[in-house]
Order: sequence, then structure tokens, then C-alpha cells
Amino acid sequence: MIRINLLPSDRKKRARRVAPSPMPGGDLSLGAWGAIYGGAIAVWLVVLGILYFVQSGELETIAQENKTLEARRDELQGKTKGLADVEARLEKSRRLEKVVQELERARRGPTRAVMELSKVLSSPGGPTINPTELERMREENPLAGYNESWDVRRLWLTRFEEVDRECKITGMGRSNEDVAEFLRRLTLSEIYDGVTLQRTRAASDPDTGLQMVGFDVTCKVKY
Repeated sequence: MIRINLLPSDRKKRARRVAPSPMPGGDLSLGAWGAIYGGAIAVWLVVLGILYFVQSGELETIAQENKTLEARRDELQGKTKGLADVEARLEKSRRLEKVVQELERARRGPTRAVMELSKVLSSPGGPTINPTELERMREENPLAGYNESWDVRRLWLTRFEEVDRECKITGMGRSNEDVAEFLRRLTLSEIYDGVTLQRTRAASDPDTGLQMVGFDVTCKVKY
């Protein structure tokens, strides 16, 4: 009887078991694939290097621009500080000049005020006033101005006090008309302002015993 064995023999099984599986991509060997991978990595490294150098250049440019801007900022700050110092010194100088002017006016003010009273009570004399302004006033009102023929000996002062440009004047006149003329002259004066008659009263000359009109006047000195 003939027997046919349809099952693979043990030798064929072993041969198939140890046969290597085919590589991806056909017949490429491991060395070829390693070269491909190595080349890809090298290209990627080159690209990364180029990007690095490009970014480094841009970063260096930005850093240089920042240094330039910082230097410009420091320069402007220095100039601004110098300008502020100059302005501070100028302001201090102006304040000092103003104080000196105030002191000078305060020094000359009382003397000027007394000299103006001397002019008001002098003949010929009269208050300090712009002649053009006086003429204009007289054109508008013939009674404006002051009486140039007034006898200044009809009135005299007994006290003059000035504190912080505030004045108090006390005196006596022969009549109310004399007191009114004195007030008119003070009011016209460019030196005095806010002339106000506070009161009048009956009085007598201590030397002659003549009946007089006493008066108290307040005003301000402009200087």
C-alpha cells in the first residue's frame, strides 16, 4: 500500500521558521536606512542652525537698538534735569528780586507819602496828578480838580501814621470848606487811595484859642 504524507515535514517547518521577514521598502538593507535617517537628521540640524543664527542676529540688532534708545533716554533725562535746575534758580532769583523791590518800596514809601502831604499843603503846590488827566476832568466838570488859590495856612496836621500802607491823618482846619479842600487834594493825588473822612469835631487852637474843625481821615498809600 502506498502512503502519501500531506503534512510538511519537520525540516520544512524549521526552514520556514528561521527564514527572515522581508524589510520594509523592498530590498533596502539596514545600512541604507541608517544613512537615510542620518541624512535627514543632518538636514534638520542645518535648518535649526540657520534659524538659530538668524534669530541671534535679530536679537543682537534689537539689543543694540535698546542700548541706543536707553542712551538717548539718559541724555534727555540729563538735559531735563539741567533745565529744571535752571528754572528753579531763575524762580528763586525772581522771588529774591521781588522781595528786594518790596523792601525798596517800603523804604521809600513813607518818605514819598510825607513828601506828597507837603506838596498838598504847599503854595504853590497841589497833589501829584497827570496834567492831561486834570485838564480832561476840568473840561467835563469845571468844578472838578482843586482850588489853586486856597490858603494852605488855614489847615494843619497834628498826626500822620502809616502802617502797612494804611494811613491815619489827624488835623484841624479853620472851616469845613478847608477840610473839604484838603480831602479833594488827597483824593486827586496819585499817591493816596481810598481817602475817607472818618469824622469831624469842634476843636480849638491851643495857642490862639480860635475855634477850629478837627478831622480824622483814613487812606492808603500806593507805592
